[in-house]
Amino acid sequence: MCGRRSRKKKFPFGIVILSVLIVVAMVGVGVGYWVLIRDTSSADVTQVAAGTEIPVVIEQGTSVAGIAETLEEAGVISSAITFRGQVRLAGADDTLLAGSYLMYAGMSHNDIIAMLQAGPPRQDVVRVTIPEGRSIDRMALILAEEMNFTADEFTQVAKSGAPEFAGEFPFLIGAFDDSLEGYLFPDSYEFFQEATVHEVITQMLQRFQYVWNSLEDPTGAATEMTPEELVVLASLVEMESSLERERPLVSSVIYNRLAINRKLQFCSTVQFLMPGEDRQRLRLTYAETQVPSPYNTYLNEGLPPGPISNPGRQALDAALHPADTDYIYFVLTGEDGSQTFASNTAEFERARQLSREVFGQ
Repeated sequence: MCGRRSRKKKFPFGIVILSVLIVVAMVGVGVGYWVLIRDTSSADVTQVAAGTEIPVVIEQGTSVAGIAETLEEAGVISSAITFRGQVRLAGADDTLLAGSYLMYAGMSHNDIIAMLQAGPPRQDVVRVTIPEGRSIDRMALILAEEMNFTADEFTQVAKSGAPEFAGEFPFLIGAFDDSLEGYLFPDSYEFFQEATVHEVITQMLQRFQYVWNSLEDPTGAATEMTPEELVVLASLVEMESSLERERPLVSSVIYNRLAINRKLQFCSTVQFLMPGEDRQRLRLTYAETQVPSPYNTYLNEGLPPGPISNPGRQALDAALHPADTDYIYFVLTGEDGSQTFASNTAEFERARQLSREVFGQ
């Protein structure tokens, strides 16, 4: 039987080659994208320890490539190429701003991009550190050195402004004598130099509120105290102890003396009434301990009516969580600020003798 001669079917090599090229391209893109999203931090490869502060200056008109090279040379990132890719991926090529920045080794690329998009910090920002335990008067002197207001302007608001701020900060309702003493949290702050007294105080009250809310609920005898009493007690702990490990012990002495209706007899409550450098004296005269004032715990039982300082986090924590002891005395006996704690009169007298040997009469 006759018919057409069969032909072998040819394989489409052109399609195969095209498919291979497409696959290779897709793999390349995938690998490149994986590198970009993986290399968002250089903390594991940079020669600079992660977290190290690094000042970086981006000159006006610098390209993205130039910025990436600057960051790599400074040690902020490990790869300029991957950073450029991340900028492109974020669509941020034309949004990075020149200026002086303080960056950190190991920052993620996204954090760096966000910082460069926000622009450099304002140059009129001042950094002010308020040490723990400073009263309003001493705090005012520190602030007046840096800010555009006087110490008197600060104290005028801080010593009578509780009703004004109580709407935003309800913990100030009923503050003794309308004073903010005890609630202006000691810390390091960055303020605009032209900030007003009210703006500075608001920021300090916000910090207090944040720290207070972060503390665990009170325990032991502290559960019987009102928040206002706890702040007063913390202000005493702040002024009567120098070492963190001793603050819960000092706190326990306060609670123990209150429990047996024993006057606290703390020098700090008298020094609070004294001007300037007199507050720093190690010992008071008998006459000074007899100064009439509701704050004077040599004359009055219980806690003072208001805080005598602005306590830090450790003192606040110690007020909420006193140690479980039977101590009713403490005496400064170490030049490092350490104290000897006593449960009875005999131990107290031995501690006093040791103090005299260390510090003199």
